[in-house]
Amino acid sequence: MSEYWEEYINGNNQALTKVYEPLFQPLVFIALKYVHDLDLAQDITSELFTKLLETDLPQRKEKWSEINDIKAFLTTIVKCRALDHLKIQKNRNRILSENQILSEEYTDNKEQEFDHLKTCVSALPKEEQELVSLHLSGYKNHEIAETLNYSEKTIRNKLSTSRKNLIYLWKNLILVLLWNLL
Repeated sequence: MSEYWEEYINGNNQALTKVYEPLFQPLVFIALKYVHDLDLAQDITSELFTKLLETDLPQRKEKWSEINDIKAFLTTIVKCRALDHLKIQKNRNRILSENQILSEEYTDNKEQEFDHLKTCVSALPKEEQELVSLHLSGYKNHEIAETLNYSEKTIRNKLSTSRKNLIYLWKNLILVLLWNLL
């Protein structure tokens, strides 16, 4: 097998098939030992031989001309690639898990903030409650003006006043919540 490896190092890609044929299955089993997925183990091993074929002649001579035990060399590469795959998968799962937790916290915070907003809106006078509710429902100022029989400018002024009141109520609500936490 080492004579085929030498031929491959010297540029004969056909010689690599003589290395590939006896070593492919044993290398797949080594990868399978780590990744526990036959298709993935075959992919890792196939990818190794593909990379070997894609390596240009000067790199082959520079990197691999001193290798005596080809089987040990390729076994080490397959093992490292299988372990790298496991590390990458573990990191991906960790990141997805962290993102899921952050997403849930964000959703919980948004729901809590919306509840606080509803509390503040309910503390406004009835007319302002109706105005803010229509505004939060997505109605435009001119639509609110038509619904409540006011001019659009009056609606803008009333919304401005309502926003100031909501900001005041929101700040006071936060202070009350903080006070209750202490």
